[in-house]
Amino acid sequence: MAKCGARTKTGGRCQKPVVSNTSRCALHQGPWSAYGVAQRKEKEAKEKKRKVRKKR
Repeated sequence: MAKCGARTKTGGRCQKPVVSNTSRCALHQGPWSAYGVAQRKEKEAKEKKRKVRKKR
């Protein structure tokens, strides 16, 4: 499996596996990648569902 390879704060290379069809791991892709957007939408949907449950 391919490694991310992005520079870390310590100056080394990231050893996390890449997300499919990309060249970076989830941490180093950035918030506007397709993976980051999907994760954010999933999180927002869970929070919205939680709020609906609390109101009842």
